Amino acid sequence: MDAIKTYLDNCFAAFPQTEKLRALKAEMLAGMEEKYLALKAEGKSEHEAVGNVIANFGDISEIAAELELEQSAPVSQDGISVSREEAYAYLTQMKKSSVGIGLGVWLVMTGICGLVSIGGALGLFALLLSIAGAVPIFIVFGLRLAPYEDYDEQVLLLDSQTRAEIQQQRSRVTTRFVAGISAGGALVLLAVGAFVYLRTLEYQTFPLVLLLFTIGFPVFLFITAVMPFGAHEALLGKGEFENKTAGKKADRLIGTVASVFWPAVVAAYLLWSFVGDA
Repeated sequence: MDAIKTYLDNCFAAFPQTEKLRALKAEMLAGMEEKYLALKAEGKSEHEAVGNVIANFGDISEIAAELELEQSAPVSQDGISVSREEAYAYLTQMKKSSVGIGLGVWLVMTGICGLVSIGGALGLFALLLSIAGAVPIFIVFGLRLAPYEDYDEQVLLLDSQTRAEIQQQRSRVTTRFVAGISAGGALVLLAVGAFVYLRTLEYQTFPLVLLLFTIGFPVFLFITAVMPFGAHEALLGKGEFENKTAGKKADRLIGTVASVFWPAVVAAYLLWSFVGDA
């Protein structure tokens, strides 16, 4: 039930915290918790019960008007006013783009596997074909994210209800973020371990092909975990977005991936050349 209390606190965060408001919030919280317990008794899951209670809460602006609540004077700050529809469109696009970009990177690594395993002109053709397939993916999703470039630099101003909803979602996104990073790291270690083991059995090309192809999946997990999590952080002004500075999150993400991905590709190719006498 902590999620309900957090949601209620965020809904009324923009209003002066008077005794009247605190009493009103306590009364509302009691009613919402009663509804939550009733739904749980009916067999609803935790998420279903919380979601139902929040969905039936109503529009905070209408509630405030009905109760004659006045918002605190806004803090003077430069920023971008983001509507609820724009916020959710941004979150949706970041999630879709993370999948597309992650698959594009994995496609390139699959092409490198083709180069290593097949070799010669045919292997090079496989690599170029994978790059030809990945580049349009990067361009398409890059263009789809272009309208949101300013979100990385400017303070984003959300209405209290939208902020409360996104804050409530953040815990689930954070869980997926931690799970994705943890699973990706574990898979990288397993892939390296398999590579070392197979090398001791005097396999030549296969261990490196397996390593490259397997590491492509952790990279996919990293990207699909980082981008949606970063979108929520940007909207809420949390983490690295708490103090907005010049430079874009998308650029930092691409820079981070590139700083690991391309040196790894070069190192893998040099390693293949060395161990395979290519």
